[in-house]
Amino acid sequence: MESSRRAQAREDLGLTTQEEQDEIDLSLKKEEERRQKKELAKIKLETEPSYKLIKGIAFVMDKCFADALIGFFAPGIGDLISPLVALPYIYVSLFKIKSIPLTLAIIYNMMIDCFVGIVPYVGDLIDAFYRSYVKNYQLIVGFVEDDEEVIKDVRRRSVFCAIMIVVLGLLCWLLYQMVASMITGMQSLFGCN
Repeated sequence: MESSRRAQAREDLGLTTQEEQDEIDLSLKKEEERRQKKELAKIKLETEPSYKLIKGIAFVMDKCFADALIGFFAPGIGDLISPLVALPYIYVSLFKIKSIPLTLAIIYNMMIDCFVGIVPYVGDLIDAFYRSYVKNYQLIVGFVEDDEEVIKDVRRRSVFCAIMIVVLGLLCWLLYQMVASMITGMQSLFGCN
């Protein structure tokens, strides 16, 4: 047992007892094990084909402008391709990372991409600058690398994203109906049936 003077000196200097030091060491060991486990999960995810696929999609669709070019040269087809190409992002976020807020953010970005892309030519021009695939890839990388700022932002905006997915879905449908009726009207005007 320590003398009262020695105990008082330890307390004055802010030193811990052996029991407290053991608790600190145990906590540090648990934290290191948690960090190593997360690092192994990160390495495993980064080597999976689905993760490599989303990286490639982001490069081709946004950095090589394939998304805008497909929409420009094949107006209806581009609008159908975007949601299909988004499926690997949804798969990774929902089944590999297991984050509903991240999945909502990814779907929201894709809905904006579809909404903008519905408008022929002008939408494709805007689509060249709104890089949803790169944004979604960066969100996934933020989660994989445990970027607290990205994770906090995605979680903070999750309710907004959920509401906007519904609103954008309705707006996309209405805009699509409007564009389709305009095309039908123009075809009937020029006698193209």
